[in-house]
Amino acid sequence: MRLKYAITIGDPKSAQIVAYQARSTGDSHLTREDIVTALGVTQSRCRAGLSLIYAKYTKDPHAAEVALSELKIYAFQIAEEYFPGHSGTGFRTALTIMSMLALEEYCRTVDTPGAKCMCGGKGEIRDLKSSRRKGRPVSKTCPRCHGTGLKPLTRSRCHHAILKHYPVSQPTFSRHWNPFYDALLTWCERQESIAEASYNLVTSLTPGIKE
Repeated sequence: MRLKYAITIGDPKSAQIVAYQARSTGDSHLTREDIVTALGVTQSRCRAGLSLIYAKYTKDPHAAEVALSELKIYAFQIAEEYFPGHSGTGFRTALTIMSMLALEEYCRTVDTPGAKCMCGGKGEIRDLKSSRRKGRPVSKTCPRCHGTGLKPLTRSRCHHAILKHYPVSQPTFSRHWNPFYDALLTWCERQESIAEASYNLVTSLTPGIKE
């Protein structure tokens, strides 16, 4: 089971485990206790990754705070690589703002207000030409969102946000800050993958999950 679904089933208030168990067969399916245990082990091993996943899929504010704290630590660690010699309060504020915006972008889903693409969040649209030619409905990847289902975001919002605290020209932003922002997003995605792999490893030990 994907970790993003397990975090809702592992919630004591969730009734989804009943539906999941109804679809499962044999002795290998997970109980809520198995899932909660696996989530606990994953949390101890992959604090950043699991917090990011909770923030993205459950919109949990505490998880978002933890995720932002971890992302800011990473942002400050790699800052010298992208901005050698830069320092000061304004610069540190700019790094924090970029971290906040990167987390916001990472956490966007089709359920996020205003994030859904014009394709309705499906990531695909009707291919009218192919549909007419074949005489049946044919779909194609949405050219606006490229299959994500999310309205594309421009990096100009990041530039404008940090300008209030730190002077950055457009060429400088494109040359240094844009790659830095990409690195933050990549880190979020990598942490999610690490947490997913850890969770899958733990659940593969069921029944009787052990660390």
